[in-house]
Amino acid sequence: MNMKIVAAILALIIIGAGGAVGVWYLLAPKPNPYDFAIVFATGGLGDKSFNDAAFKGANDIKAESGLQFTYSTPSVIAQYEPMLRAFASHTEWLDPYKIIIAIGFDQAAALQAVAEDYPEQNFAIVDMYIDPVAYPKVASLLFNEHEGSALVGALAALYTTTNKLGFVGGLSIDLIHKFGAGYYWGANLTKPSLNIHTDVPGPAVVKGYVGDWSNIPAGKALADIMYQTNGTDIIYAAAGRSGLGVIQSAYENNATLGPIWAIGVDSPQMYLGCADPENPAPPTVVLTSMLKRVDVAVHDIVKSACVTLDFAGGVYIFNLANNGVGWENNPALKVIPPAYIAQLNMIATGIINGTFTVPTNFAWLA
Repeated sequence: MNMKIVAAILALIIIGAGGAVGVWYLLAPKPNPYDFAIVFATGGLGDKSFNDAAFKGANDIKAESGLQFTYSTPSVIAQYEPMLRAFASHTEWLDPYKIIIAIGFDQAAALQAVAEDYPEQNFAIVDMYIDPVAYPKVASLLFNEHEGSALVGALAALYTTTNKLGFVGGLSIDLIHKFGAGYYWGANLTKPSLNIHTDVPGPAVVKGYVGDWSNIPAGKALADIMYQTNGTDIIYAAAGRSGLGVIQSAYENNATLGPIWAIGVDSPQMYLGCADPENPAPPTVVLTSMLKRVDVAVHDIVKSACVTLDFAGGVYIFNLANNGVGWENNPALKVIPPAYIAQLNMIATGIINGTFTVPTNFAWLA
């Protein structure tokens, strides 16, 4: 007997007064119309960066394979576990999701709690290592952000005229320090006169943290100080939605302080530095973007769980060698001199073959 059919419609027969028979139908869960589910980070969709990159990956695999997905958009960390648990329990549906994806390092504790209660459910988390022995059904999707950041830092050093390079992070945490370390290391590689060291930052370094992933005004205020007061002419933002404030600041200050630049993160953001981002045309105040291919990571892990059916928990690393990170070069908006591109290609090759080792932190980034 097909138990799903039995579970779909249950008949309750009641014998009433006078022998009348009534049949009451109890509605039960239906087959799950969705293949996978996502719980996004608190920065929300529309950040033009981290969450939007994950959303792109989900839509890419949907377009490619016809898969369907659903998602939740928490506004605070406390919502992570209830949202993950709701997907894992799938009380509304007969069938479990083939994979549930948590976007962001700060979902680790929530995901582990839910994974312990649903040991057969496939999970993935972006930006956090989860012990594959303790949680064999969890895939940890990790990135070598410092490698991609080294390339945009190298380009920043080639363009700076003030020798003051800014860095705006969302939070002062190890993950964001990776972005800053690669950025300043790459800058010093192409311009050693910046004198950026591992022990002391030197005068070229101007850094700050918003303290929030989704506070655009605070990101702008921090960038305004760097551009207007600190003499910074290029700022790299690794701050989620807050980083949009840095781009806004660069655009507004460029007329009086220019040429000044912002460097985007995660997704291609050069278009955001144009007068009309909906119809981007040069000039742009976004010199480049560090590309963190969260879209590729989400696409690939969903494909393994839902299409090729070879999903395996464990650690997945996305780096320069497998195009998991990189830099945005959009000549339609900004032409980078071939000599500069050649330098960045040389650095990328050196990182991939081990000639260069990019640091993941400097003590003074905290």
